[in-house]
Amino acid sequence: MKKSYDIAVIGGGASGLAAAITAARRAKGVSVAVFEKKDRTGKKLSATGNGRCNISNTGCEDLEQVIDFFGSVGIALRSEEEGRLYPYSEEAGEVTSILTACALSEGVEINLNSEITGMEAEPSGGFLLFVGEKSFFARNVLLASGGKSYAALGTTGDGYRFAKKLGHSVRQLIPALTAVEVVEDLTSLKGLRTKAKVSLYKNGQMIFSEKGEVQFRDDSISGICVMNMSRYIRKDSCCEIRINTVADFREEEISAMLEGRFAIRGLTAEEALKTLVKKPLAKYALRTAGIDAEKKAAIFLDKEEGIQKLSCLKRSLSDMRFKVKGLKGWNEAQVTSGGVLLSEVDGMTMESKLNPGLFFSGEVLDYDGPCGGYNLHHAWLTGIRAGKAMAEKCTESIR
Repeated sequence: MKKSYDIAVIGGGASGLAAAITAARRAKGVSVAVFEKKDRTGKKLSATGNGRCNISNTGCEDLEQVIDFFGSVGIALRSEEEGRLYPYSEEAGEVTSILTACALSEGVEINLNSEITGMEAEPSGGFLLFVGEKSFFARNVLLASGGKSYAALGTTGDGYRFAKKLGHSVRQLIPALTAVEVVEDLTSLKGLRTKAKVSLYKNGQMIFSEKGEVQFRDDSISGICVMNMSRYIRKDSCCEIRINTVADFREEEISAMLEGRFAIRGLTAEEALKTLVKKPLAKYALRTAGIDAEKKAAIFLDKEEGIQKLSCLKRSLSDMRFKVKGLKGWNEAQVTSGGVLLSEVDGMTMESKLNPGLFFSGEVLDYDGPCGGYNLHHAWLTGIRAGKAMAEKCTESIR
């Protein structure tokens, strides 16, 4: 006789653990099992936020639900800049450990090294799950298997395959919150970090703009503002990045500043940019404007050609342009853009509108938010909602 469960959770990550704990607490006596393909739960969760675990953000929807959940499992939070919420110890691995212990204490069965290789809907209701040669029956199934980013941590897109097999639509999957590759040679700027305003243009129209720290690599541009921008880039789009390295100044202020600096006798063109931008950026901007960095700055105020080059320098500093080549791949992307269409899922219960008893949570859904805790918050919130709904469904069937 096949082993059966009232609730089976595929994936022991953030949303899966939140769902399993919530369901087990709200429906005592109901059998809840988690199937995790890796040798321990929460591998990706333990690595998130550079190991600090940016749990949520004060700007997220239904924040109280998530805060109450963490309070109920004894995880204290602290708030930092831009509303980011972290565990008080700032140890991501400890969050995974506490959640796993809590799930076990609530009677949740956690099956490690148990990759679900197949899934079938039963005509009379419920689902068959296959782990190698073994098969199990579950009345309700939650797909909490994550997206495709960081495949080494277990998120290899399995949930999308199961969703499609059960009739769901999956929007194109694209790596998001990642570095952006550009056509131009960035070797001279490699390793540079600078505050700037980045804007993304498509067909001459600005579609994204944000200030923050920009990081230059030899073939790509990164930084939180750039990663947020990456969410708006698609493979078939022809985009251009524009970077303003002097965004805190008005246009007339930049002109006056450059004229004043270049009027100082004895300074070279490169020296005239000291304290305004970092040296590698100064050299890059001067070269782009056709100005010899070693020449005396004052000569560019004496002739019409020099004045034109000074105008070009202003544009080089305030409007650096790079043609988008593509996005860094899945091993660098923090999240997946695309997934199971939200229109096919009940947003309050996370239950499929096509298959009763099938639920979705976390990154498998077509949601991707900006950096700062939004994506992890979405995982907790959808997991909690699914856990509540599955518990209620099981309780009703018992009555």
